[in-house]
Amino acid sequence: MNAKMDRRSLRTREILREALFDMASNKPLENITVKELTDRARLNRGTFYVQYQDMNDFLEQLKNEILEEYHSIIKKLGYHNGGREPFVDPPVGFVRPFEFVQLHERFFRIFMGSVDSTGFAKQMSDPIKNQFQSTYLMKHRHLKPIDIPVKQLYLFSYLASAYIGSLQLWIQRDFDLSPNEMAILFSNISRLGSAGLEFKD
Repeated sequence: MNAKMDRRSLRTREILREALFDMASNKPLENITVKELTDRARLNRGTFYVQYQDMNDFLEQLKNEILEEYHSIIKKLGYHNGGREPFVDPPVGFVRPFEFVQLHERFFRIFMGSVDSTGFAKQMSDPIKNQFQSTYLMKHRHLKPIDIPVKQLYLFSYLASAYIGSLQLWIQRDFDLSPNEMAILFSNISRLGSAGLEFKD
């Protein structure tokens, strides 16, 4: 019975998500009401309130689920044994974050593809900075977090912002590069620096 209810709950969440994505392509998130959402999903409001307190709770749970999945994927971000040269054939761990974004493109188009009224880009940036820090500490095991040089922290923030900015442009351009190409591009930027790069096509 519990398994059946769990499947029903997951299906309800999926239906509500798809209804939200449909509506948000034409209407700001903050203007969508529970009634409009459930009408679009062909569910009654009671079903919605079994799982969520209100629209804000629904949106927060949706964002948190995506963030948790994304965080589990980026654990290898920033770590590579192949030295300081840019990738020619990027490790799978560096490609998967871009594959994840593309897989969930409807979500990311709404929450990161244009004006970020929900603050989701900032929420995405923080775990990336934390991952850079964790990777740094793995390479410098004698250091504690408080001992990381201040300028290194600025670098982590810069790289995380560049990463998020690249993701947003990629989304806005309808994923015109493959996840593999995006991983190589970010490798070039982060390892060579923007001043040393000039692309012909």
